[in-house]
Amino acid sequence: MGRATPIQASLNGGELSPRLHGRVDQRIYQNGLETVTGFLPVLQGPAIAAPGTRYVAEAKGPCRLLPFEFNVTQSYVIEASNAAFRFYTNDVRIETSPGVAYEVATPYAFAELAELDHEQSADVLYLCHGSHAPRKLSRTSATTFALTTLDLSAGPFEDQNIDEAVTMSPNGITGAITITASSAQFQSGDVGGLIRLETEDFNGIGQWEPGLEVTLGEYRAWNGRVYQMSGGASLRTGTVAPVHSSGTEWDGSGVGKDINDKGPYGVQWTYVHDRYGVARITGYVSPTVVNATVVRRLPWLTGGETTWRWSFGAFSARRGWPNAVTIWNERLTFGKDATVYASVVGDYENFAEVNTLGEQTADMAIRVSLPNPNRIRWLKADRDLLIGTASAEHVLKAQSTAQAIGPKNAKIETQSTYGSAIGRPLLTAGRLLFIQKARRKIIQLDYAVERDRNEAVDITRFAEHMGKAGFVEMAFAQEPDRHLWAVDREGTLFACLYEPTEQALGWARRTMGPGLSAKSICRCTDPEGELDQIWVYATFGAKHLILRMDPIWQTGTAQKDAFFVDAGVTYSGGPVSSVGGLTHLAGAEVDILVDGASHPRLTVSGAGTVALDAPASTVHVGLPLPAQLKTLRFEVGSEDGTSQGKIKRVNRVTLRVAETLGIKVTVQNGMGTVLENRLDLVAMDQAPPLFSGDFVFEEIGDYDRDAQILIERTAPLPATILAILPTITTGDR
Repeated sequence: MGRATPIQASLNGGELSPRLHGRVDQRIYQNGLETVTGFLPVLQGPAIAAPGTRYVAEAKGPCRLLPFEFNVTQSYVIEASNAAFRFYTNDVRIETSPGVAYEVATPYAFAELAELDHEQSADVLYLCHGSHAPRKLSRTSATTFALTTLDLSAGPFEDQNIDEAVTMSPNGITGAITITASSAQFQSGDVGGLIRLETEDFNGIGQWEPGLEVTLGEYRAWNGRVYQMSGGASLRTGTVAPVHSSGTEWDGSGVGKDINDKGPYGVQWTYVHDRYGVARITGYVSPTVVNATVVRRLPWLTGGETTWRWSFGAFSARRGWPNAVTIWNERLTFGKDATVYASVVGDYENFAEVNTLGEQTADMAIRVSLPNPNRIRWLKADRDLLIGTASAEHVLKAQSTAQAIGPKNAKIETQSTYGSAIGRPLLTAGRLLFIQKARRKIIQLDYAVERDRNEAVDITRFAEHMGKAGFVEMAFAQEPDRHLWAVDREGTLFACLYEPTEQALGWARRTMGPGLSAKSICRCTDPEGELDQIWVYATFGAKHLILRMDPIWQTGTAQKDAFFVDAGVTYSGGPVSSVGGLTHLAGAEVDILVDGASHPRLTVSGAGTVALDAPASTVHVGLPLPAQLKTLRFEVGSEDGTSQGKIKRVNRVTLRVAETLGIKVTVQNGMGTVLENRLDLVAMDQAPPLFSGDFVFEEIGDYDRDAQILIERTAPLPATILAILPTITTGDR
């Protein structure tokens, strides 16, 4: 027999896939564990007990959480439920009066919220869903918001009709009009959409020329625009051609004479219209007739004109509304079906493809389609525009890097073929994270200079079993530790230590308290603007709860402030013998921490109270939070090779911990020993202090071939496991 004392000095490999349980040759095996539940791996190596969640309010009903961060000290969480938004800031719900939530009505049914995309710009949150016109939620004050429909009166538009036999005829040029088509072109779903009408020519309107005699009220055309002579000192045109697109301007000085004592020259020209106009369809009459309201004057002097140059707007109930949105290169960018629409630079609600001079410059709106017909599922702005579909991931970039990207200099390239699920991706540290189409993996897109493309890497590759139920939503908390959070279809939270520059990638389960099921998560900053908070919507029986996760335990925090319960509440003040405010947990068995000491579990009364054994000043009450670590099979070697598969016995376990209490260590399915740290110098009516250092468990296990160690938390107290040092005797066979 051989005897060894190995050390597992790092636990930040997290819970490893069963597929890796034989890979003792891999570095991550040395840092990994078989089970990590209720503990979080951190960059420095330890596993730290996951914090609890605080009860904030009862939600209106089933909901999804959306982030809205105006600035780092003014961050909001939106409770998006059936046809309503509610708002939380500074850790509390915004209310119109005590107990009455402030609400904004929305058109979104609960079943649609999973596909509701959003993008923020300053105090505006843009919202997209394929069944509704895009909207914007504007922050009108620190506690009020307004939801309005985007006024996209300048496009975008579909391709222009090319069949000269199919014409449109409006009966007016401004205001309310009727448009008649030469054949069946309209459906009821066109209502709310745009139609663009372009004149075939300016037949009957002469061209502007310099030195030309004109009369008051006469019309002239120049460079695709029509002007009306509206005044001047003379009736002879000047030498400066009119180019304005609104108002009235001179085409000459209008005063003085030339060297031949002739003049003055120059008259005033009032802009009338150019080659096209736009109307919004307001009513369906028949397949050939609709009512409309002109939003940009039509290009004729009177109604009744006919043109085959027309195009429908790209967005309507009939043609569909955009389902993805982002802000990229100062452009509001939509995805609808397999097409990307990007606005004019700096003018988010303007999708005009030409400027006021009729030129298609680089700053005008972009419209470009993907190389495959799969519907766009998400958009994300990076150096290039990143695009996700069910079959592949693409980028929209400049075709020529020598010129600015624009409508004439844009191309789409395929980057990877994992395929994406519907859901908002995350961009952190210059890397994009998205949920793969089967929802079992989370993929990282990272730009590789040597290949000039974004390479895709599966960040769940060491823990592929985590995604078995299917990931639903993600959030990223950068401070105080870099953790990617995810929730799955079964209501479990997951955390991944994500620090790619350090090659740190460790997964852990963060199971909710008994009866709690997480449904949605989001991130916002705390009221001080320093730490990231994870907010959770969870169900508890028939109740819908909004919860806020506490910060990860920080060294030096007062023991009485340790919060390791779920859906919990805190009382702080003068000594009390009972704690209330727990109606959301009525009938549930709860963990209790009183002045830093663990209290026996109690059942919450129907009135939402628990009676304490003795008065206490700081009390935390909530559902028990499961937490355990289980080691992999240690590789300690033997006289004739590996120790794997050989009979072993654990003779002793040394745990190196920091500020830890209330954990039990069990070896080889034995009885287990609890770390209590009750010293003689600590009075019996005071909490035993947290322990830091090496704690030796003289626990002798039975012989088996695994020699695994189980560490469980037995009380709602902090636990930071720095290293595990077992003494193991290995047999010859």
